[in-house]
Amino acid sequence: MNYAEFSTLVSSTDSPVVLLEGTRELPASQAPALTSLAAHLARTFPHARFRTGNAKGSDEAFAAGVASVDASRIEFVLPYAGHRSKQRPAESPTTAIDDIPSARVQEVVDATLEVSPQYQRVAVNYRERKTHPRQRATAQLILRDTLKVTGTDTMPAPVAGIFYVHAADPDRGGTGHTMRVCRAQGVPVINQFHWLEWPF
Repeated sequence: MNYAEFSTLVSSTDSPVVLLEGTRELPASQAPALTSLAAHLARTFPHARFRTGNAKGSDEAFAAGVASVDASRIEFVLPYAGHRSKQRPAESPTTAIDDIPSARVQEVVDATLEVSPQYQRVAVNYRERKTHPRQRATAQLILRDTLKVTGTDTMPAPVAGIFYVHAADPDRGGTGHTMRVCRAQGVPVINQFHWLEWPF
């Protein structure tokens, strides 16, 4: 998707949400580009809101750009309520996986396994009380990645996802999973090989 197509999509939507995220392995030299793009989008599309996962690296750089314009327009979807609370603005809205109804959690689990069946134990590890904290934390992270895309009754799905991916292996880890969920949900995926050519 080029910039004109993205602009038309966002401009023609009443209350669009744009997903901004990517790899934790963001080269320090690239962080300013992510921050600059996010700030540009926040200024250019004042009716839009933005969503990220509050991870180190790409999420953090994108969020900083939106926050420099209006921190209330960057939403954080979290694996648990206190996740990296010092790294996000107090005025930014948050939703944690534990905040959503159990019926919606099952929908998130189903959407997760549809695109990433290797996470079969996610549901078990999330619900089982005796699950080791590390395994439960991993389950929460994966479900959080899915929730960013599927949304809830009060958190609409994004109209597009802008990513900074690991160049050698774009589909790795949580970022790859999130992009697969986007494609399954019909959400356009735009990575740096495209958006670095945009005017900002």
